[in-house]
Amino acid sequence: MASSGEAAARDLIPADFDPKEYRPSASRTLTRGALVITIVVAIALVVPYIAIQLKRTEVVGEFERRLQILADGRGDVIATWLDGMTRPADRVVESELFRLFATEMDLSGGDISDLATRDQPVTPDAATPRGMGVPLTAQLPFMQQVLTDFTKSADFLAAYVVGRNGVAYVTSAGADPITPAQQAISTEVFEAGVLRYGPARAAATGLVLDVYAPIFRAQSEVGADRPVGVLLLSTPITAALGQMLTPPPLSQPGERPHLVQLDDGDFIAVAPGEVPPLRPVLGLVLSGPDNSIPFGSRTAINGEQSVYSVGAAVDGPAWWVVQEIDAAAADEAMGGFVAAAITVSVLVVLVVVAAFGAFWWRLSNEHSTALADQFRRLAARIDAQQKLLNSINNTMTDYIGLKSLDGTYRYVNPAFARALGRDLEKIIGLDDSAIFGEGTAQRLRLSDQRALASGAAVTVNEEVYLGKKLHYFQISKVPYQGDDGNTSGIVSVTRDVTELVEKQQMKEKAVQQMVTALVRAVELRDPYLAGHSRRVAGFAAAVAQRLDASAEEAATVEIAANLSQIGKLAIPRTILNKPDRLTEAEIEEMQRHLDHAAVILREIDFGLPVLETVYQMHERLDGKGYPAGLSGDQIGPTARILGACDVFCARVEPRAYRSGISAGAALDILEQNPDRYDPTVVAALREAVTSVAGEKLIASVSVD
Repeated sequence: MASSGEAAARDLIPADFDPKEYRPSASRTLTRGALVITIVVAIALVVPYIAIQLKRTEVVGEFERRLQILADGRGDVIATWLDGMTRPADRVVESELFRLFATEMDLSGGDISDLATRDQPVTPDAATPRGMGVPLTAQLPFMQQVLTDFTKSADFLAAYVVGRNGVAYVTSAGADPITPAQQAISTEVFEAGVLRYGPARAAATGLVLDVYAPIFRAQSEVGADRPVGVLLLSTPITAALGQMLTPPPLSQPGERPHLVQLDDGDFIAVAPGEVPPLRPVLGLVLSGPDNSIPFGSRTAINGEQSVYSVGAAVDGPAWWVVQEIDAAAADEAMGGFVAAAITVSVLVVLVVVAAFGAFWWRLSNEHSTALADQFRRLAARIDAQQKLLNSINNTMTDYIGLKSLDGTYRYVNPAFARALGRDLEKIIGLDDSAIFGEGTAQRLRLSDQRALASGAAVTVNEEVYLGKKLHYFQISKVPYQGDDGNTSGIVSVTRDVTELVEKQQMKEKAVQQMVTALVRAVELRDPYLAGHSRRVAGFAAAVAQRLDASAEEAATVEIAANLSQIGKLAIPRTILNKPDRLTEAEIEEMQRHLDHAAVILREIDFGLPVLETVYQMHERLDGKGYPAGLSGDQIGPTARILGACDVFCARVEPRAYRSGISAGAALDILEQNPDRYDPTVVAALREAVTSVAGEKLIASVSVD
């Protein structure tokens, strides 16, 4: 039985239709076939050529992005190294000793040969009293010795203190005479009042970099006045630059980094370990407001071969990191694609010729019918696949959206539309501002930009209000590439994790309530511990913040501090409240509070190493703490913070057998025992104690 579609098709055929009348003649078919083959051959030649050119553009674009990322990253590494290398100079330029001396030298006009003794302020160093009849000329040997000791301790080659007239009136021992070029830069620093770097120069010991730091008048704000002196430091840079300019193990073949500097308008290659280490470079130009070296094809810095290169400026000196790769690498990357394109082109021509031959020999209605049947089956298969994809997409609970580069939505799935409470058709063409509001849209645009810049998937967590209810979304975004290979939009997949977040918040709240209850129980049992846990937690949190601790470490320290005295619930009240000093046996019993704390806290799931932190709070770096006698790195960083803060608070708080001491005296005790307490933690604790919040915590001792 014929199908309804076939019957309808027959109804459209006229009754007097004769297939032979409409069958093309052999000559006409041959002419049309030859024309088709000619067109196919032309297309087979043009399309691969265009595809190869587009592929070359894509490969070169990938090179540009990779080289730019590598140049920017290496430039940041060098800038960070320079900042760390010049940081020791602050010890001199911020020293009142050198600022007073430079001020007096500046007042003398740089000529101290006959400067009489006069009343001068006393320097911080008692070894060189000022205002006690000591002329400046008599102070020079001491200042030179101080500068020499600083130069050796900071691994500088030489150091100079230069006056306004360009004369170095104090130098480190063994320093070479200052050159006219160094004098000129020192004069510029006097005028600008900011730190500067000189150009890298070659010396007998290798490459050397000069750093010029301004010294400001004594008892004045740094940078608020014109300099009265310039500290010139010469440091070796061959080894450090050689290490930073070494290509990483995963570099592509032919990929090399270089460092160039601009000196008197000319680019100079800085090549540590090569001879000569400095040599001129041609063909480099600066472009744009950021003074970068644009991507382009040019001659290699160390040879005559053609390369692709790009340069990124280094923050500080007139340096640029130039990342280059041999142009031959592009040809190698294109080799397989070119061969494949040509092969496909030839195969297409052969297939078309073969198809035409088959068509020539089989001009029959049977062939046309079979071909039509194949198309129908293909259309049915495509339709079935389309229905399957639509079924999968419609049943997904995650929100899927496709935005164009201008931020408007081109597609959203039904789950997305249901979450917004809008029709699919009404969402198309809207942007995030129209859907979520401007505040949320600004945050979403930032993640869009990150995904486009990285070219890879980016996952962010966002808080979004839908229907006046706060939702927590986990959004993954990836650039969408069209058929031409170019990025034309962003695909976002959003998962509603509100329930998970709310459960986590409830768990955290329950833990906090439990911690508060336990702390209250400890404080009710021992009146001398009232407020102790709160103060320890306050100082520990402030110290963790100043040490740039992670969020997990900061939370661990705060919870552990609040629970640090929980084990004392099991200590006899007669020991806790004893007005006299404890005996050895009582001390041993008191120290068991950590074992009691472990029993209490072992079954509580904090999701953080709270128990370990509490159990190690009385361990000391020298191994003389308790209960396990841990030492050095065996003690966790959170336990070091908690231990120092606990001792500090215990010393400033009164006890039944003694009164408390001042905060300064307690800090002095900690600083005088660097073998027991981490000096870095103690330094951060001093900053926290002297802050406004710290002073309030100290004031609460008398209240409690």
